[in-house]
Amino acid sequence: MDKRKPVGQTAQELTRFFELLPQASLCFDIGHARQVDPTMSEAATILRSFRGRIQQLHVSEVNTQSKHDALSLESMLAFQKVSHLIPPDCPVILESRVEESQIEEEIQNTLTSLSTEKLLALTGD
Repeated sequence: MDKRKPVGQTAQELTRFFELLPQASLCFDIGHARQVDPTMSEAATILRSFRGRIQQLHVSEVNTQSKHDALSLESMLAFQKVSHLIPPDCPVILESRVEESQIEEEIQNTLTSLSTEKLLALTGD
């Protein structure tokens, strides 16, 4: 879903690929999904449409230069909007660029961003 690529950013575009390649699976990059559509509505559509094809979830903040950064509160809140649509047994790949001393915090932020209960406690809602 990288915005630098000409296709593969919407459920409609992905449908065409899966029609041509019915056995294909999907690596869903939630950071790029947010970069393309900050509302996460397209991400939700993709997750609903292709949940059974998802083999990996890639997680990070994606900045305006399409580089992977550490999660921000805004990205965590956005990811939480669709986290319930992600298969619970899906392997998660962290793509965040962080210092070694920040790895544990980034892992915890990822777990929090994929868990509704933890994020609600964090924001006080």
